[in-house]
Amino acid sequence: MKFLRETTPFTQIIFTLIIILMGGVTISLIGFLGCWLWLGIGFQELSGLLANFGDPGNLGLLKFFQILQTVGMFVLPPLLIAYSMDDKPFQFLKLSVKPDLKMLLFVCAVILFSGPMIEWLSLVNQQLSLPSWMSSLEKWMRTSEDQATEITKAFLSTKSIGGLLGNLVIVAVLPAIGEELLFRGLLQKLIQKMTGNSHAAIWITAILFSALHLQFFGFLPRLLLGALFGYLLYWTGNLWLPIIAHFVNNAAGVIIYFVTREGLEPDQPDTPIFTSSQFFYAVVSVVIVWFLLRYIYLKQAEKAAKHLASNNLS
Repeated sequence: MKFLRETTPFTQIIFTLIIILMGGVTISLIGFLGCWLWLGIGFQELSGLLANFGDPGNLGLLKFFQILQTVGMFVLPPLLIAYSMDDKPFQFLKLSVKPDLKMLLFVCAVILFSGPMIEWLSLVNQQLSLPSWMSSLEKWMRTSEDQATEITKAFLSTKSIGGLLGNLVIVAVLPAIGEELLFRGLLQKLIQKMTGNSHAAIWITAILFSALHLQFFGFLPRLLLGALFGYLLYWTGNLWLPIIAHFVNNAAGVIIYFVTREGLEPDQPDTPIFTSSQFFYAVVSVVIVWFLLRYIYLKQAEKAAKHLASNNLS
């Protein structure tokens, strides 16, 4: 597939989407075939089992197919495309440099301190409503989101440390690697080449990233997180940092739910968004995150300037 190197960025993006679709279909067929050969479960029976997520006995199958989907659609396609476009795929994807420990800690702090800001934005998102003539669509969207929440709760329900570790791998490790490989490592790079504008590429990729989750009432917080991950890559040139940031964000949710059994319920549409405490914490969160991001930006700019000066001297 090295012919991709000679094509336009738009063609490369379209080809990437085709490979993702093919990967999803192929990996699902492999999963169905494996269940039929080793477990004796036919397609119709398997579909019923996966739909009945409320039965704890079906969670193993649900998690198995979640792993397959993540690997088949998000991990393998970007690696395949990167290899087809560059003889050094890890360098192409900005994975070849080990992240600095201090920078890593600052990135983790950004995600942890952004919590109140993201929570408040989620509240704002819940207030959004479609025009009255689209009320049926809005009802369907809210029902779908409620169902997704129930699936996630069933998925994460465990009281053992082993179950927690397994959920961290499935919900935090694999999605952080796969989604960042695809969106920031590959699509953001290709969109930047196509538009010639790094900021446009970051926000377009963030929109695609949020839209992929098919959760309208969680669109804005995911959009902001996607843009944050994009700027971390843009400023540092190291994909490991958004991967770690993505992991910390997802892992925090998994751990909080494990400890409290709370944190997954969507906010109600009539939840006040300007209560004194919520708004105050959101403002404080914005200020802290701004200073942390400014530090990251300035440190990377200083590093780039030193590197340029060193090259000029040599």
